[in-house]
Amino acid sequence: MLKIFPVANIAHAVGTVLGLLIGAAIAVPHRRTMAVVPIASILVFGLWGSTLGRPKINLSPRGGYEEGKWGYDALLADRNNEAVRWLSDATTYRPKLPVYWFDLGVAYQKLGNVKAALAAYQRAQELEPSNTKYSEAVNALK
Repeated sequence: MLKIFPVANIAHAVGTVLGLLIGAAIAVPHRRTMAVVPIASILVFGLWGSTLGRPKINLSPRGGYEEGKWGYDALLADRNNEAVRWLSDATTYRPKLPVYWFDLGVAYQKLGNVKAALAAYQRAQELEPSNTKYSEAVNALK
C-alpha cells in the first residue's frame, strides 16, 4: 500500500546477512578474518548508497522530486552551489524531466559556468523542443 516493502525487504535481508556474518565472526574466532571483508563491504556500500550513491540506486518511483524542489528552493534563495548539487541529483533521478535541466542551467549560469549552463539548457530543449523558454536560453548563451 505504501510501496515501501521492496526497500524494507532489502534492508531486512542485508541486516540478516550482516548479523549472520558478525555472529559467525564472534562464534568462530579462527574464521574472523574471513568475515571481515564481507562485513566491511556491506558497510561501505551501505554508506555510499545512503549518501553519494543515493541518486543512482534509489528505485522509488518518486525519487528526485524532493531533490528538484530543494534545488529550486535553493535557486530562489540565491544559494546557487546548493541548487547545482540538488538539481544534479534530480537530473540523475529524473533525466527526462526538462524543468530540472533548465533549473540546473539557471544555477550554473548564476555561478558563471556558461559551458555547463548551455549543456543543461540544450538538454532541456532536446527533451521539450516546443518550449520556447528553453530555446531562448540556449540562443542567449550561444
